[in-house]
Amino acid sequence: MRYARHICAVLISAVLLFLVACGSINTAHEASLVEPPERTGPDVANVRPLTPTQTPVDELQPVTLSVPSVGINSFIEPLGTLPNGDMATPTQNPWVDSGWYSAGPHPGEQGSAVIDGHLDRPGGAPAVFWYLRNVHAGDAVYVTEKNGAQLRFHVTHIAYYAPQDAPLQDIFGNRSGTYLNLITCAGDWIPDQHQTTLRLVVYTTLG
Repeated sequence: MRYARHICAVLISAVLLFLVACGSINTAHEASLVEPPERTGPDVANVRPLTPTQTPVDELQPVTLSVPSVGINSFIEPLGTLPNGDMATPTQNPWVDSGWYSAGPHPGEQGSAVIDGHLDRPGGAPAVFWYLRNVHAGDAVYVTEKNGAQLRFHVTHIAYYAPQDAPLQDIFGNRSGTYLNLITCAGDWIPDQHQTTLRLVVYTTLG
């Protein structure tokens, strides 16, 4: 039976391959893909004006993710990297929380923000992104920031990739707009590799 041992995402290595265990993101060389983000547009609701006493970066931290069409509602944990360069995994509620790659753009900033989540739990029970595969183009995705602002994205397309074939520039480094990409595992579980055969990427854009 297929089950996830590590949070699903992508591996970014020196040769930019989408490889290894389902759930690791090696970010040692990601600087070449993700430039410092730039905040764009007023496509948010309930934006509170910043004051000199507020910390802008902290206020923009995403705290919840909602995909109403498939019943996804999760808290978002900011994820850094481990000493070996792999992306850390959610620790508070690993099967029901999603994880935002905090070394990249915040959702709502120019560039490609990335949030990932488990497909299933040990034993095969559904986890936070189990139903992500059922989304369709046009579906709404909402991210609420720490400052109370809610950003609305819409799904533009859905793609499945073998790890080595994933377009990392599109997923992590596309700065032509304001994007949020959701990632989880897909395909069959490969026991000896501790990963699945595919990755599901749901591409969304602000607005």
